[in-house]
Amino acid sequence: MQRRVPYAVANYEEIVRDAYYFVDKTAFIRELEQYKVPVFLRPRRFGKSLWCSILECYYDVNRTDRFEELFGRTDIGREPTAARNSCMVMRFDFSKIEVLGSYESLRQKFNAECRNSYTRFLAFYHAYLSLETGELPADAGEALSTILTAVQEAGAPPLHIIIDEYDNFTNQLITTRQDKLYREVTTGDSFLRTFFKVIKAGVGEGSVARVFITGVLPVTIDDLTSGFNIAQIITLEEPTLNMMGFTQAEVDAYVGEIFTENGWPGELRRRVLEDLRAH
Repeated sequence: MQRRVPYAVANYEEIVRDAYYFVDKTAFIRELEQYKVPVFLRPRRFGKSLWCSILECYYDVNRTDRFEELFGRTDIGREPTAARNSCMVMRFDFSKIEVLGSYESLRQKFNAECRNSYTRFLAFYHAYLSLETGELPADAGEALSTILTAVQEAGAPPLHIIIDEYDNFTNQLITTRQDKLYREVTTGDSFLRTFFKVIKAGVGEGSVARVFITGVLPVTIDDLTSGFNIAQIITLEEPTLNMMGFTQAEVDAYVGEIFTENGWPGELRRRVLEDLRAH
C-alpha cells in the first residue's frame, strides 16, 4: 500500500493503521516522564494534538494488548518505560469551547465540553468504574472530583489527564479585548480555577498519575498559578525542545523517504526542500 503524508491527521491509531509517513518522536516520552505536570506550548500546526493522541495510546491501560501493533516499530516500542499502559486516560480539547459574551454562558459551555470528556471516559473504562455520567454533578470541577473519588474507592488505575489547547478560549477573550470576562474566568473561585484545583488535588492524592497540557501562550497558566502551582512549563527546556515540529534534518529525511519510495527526480526534491525552507 502506497503511503501518504498525514496532513491534518491528528489520530495516531489512524496513522499506524493506514501506514502514513510518520516522523518518530516517541523517544521524547522518556524525557517527558521526568516531569509530573508538564506544559508544552507551541503555535498551531506543530502537531500538538497528534502528540496528545500518541500519549493516550501509550499510557492507556485498555490498549495493553495493542502495544506491539501501535508502537512496535517506534523508538519507545523497542525500549518502553515502566509506565506504559498503566493509566486510564482522560482527554480534554478546550478548542471546542465556544466563546460567548457572558461568564455564565462560558461556564455552561465549559461544563458541557468537560461532560463530553467524562462521558467518553466512563464508557471506555466501565470495567474499572461503575460510575455513570448521570450521577455526576453539573459543574465540571465537582464532576471531576467525583470521578477521582470513585477511582480511589475502586482501587482503579490512576488517571493520565491530557488537556489539548488549554488556552484556546481564554486567548480568544484576550484577542477580542474582553478583559473583564477574562479576569472573571481566571481569578477568584472561577469555574476554570476550580477545575485546575481539582486536578492539583488529584495529583497530590495519587488518583492522577500525571498531567500533560498543550497550548499556545503561557498567559493563562501564569494567571492560574496560585491555584495550579504544580505546572511545569517545559516549552524551552533543552531535552524536550524538538518534541514537536520538525528539525531541518527530520524534514530532509522525511522528504527523502517520500521521493525515494515514489521514484521522483532529485531536482524536484531540491525545489520542494527550497519551498519548504522558504515557507
